[in-house]
Amino acid sequence: MSRRARLKPRLNHPAAEAVLLSHMELTRTELLAANVGLRAVARATPRANSLSLANVGRAFSTAPYVTMLGSILVGTLLVGPKRVVPFMLRTGLTGWIARNIRLRFTR
Repeated sequence: MSRRARLKPRLNHPAAEAVLLSHMELTRTELLAANVGLRAVARATPRANSLSLANVGRAFSTAPYVTMLGSILVGTLLVGPKRVVPFMLRTGLTGWIARNIRLRFTR
């Protein structure tokens, strides 16, 4: 008798089928619950994605390019495009060149 046969007792066919069917039913129930949960979240998200002051602030804090574009817009409105454009070109170009050089040398 092999070691595997000693560790796991053999079930007769109807009992093995019943165990398999109960396992399948349990898995189906778990998948159905997860699917219903995902649908509930999907219905709740459009309200969370609506345009509000809190959501705009959250977008600025999580996305660096959105923050950059927002600061360019605010700077343009406050001091004018004549001062903002040279500053953005100077700092943006310098940062872009430095990042590309750093990426080239770290490879």
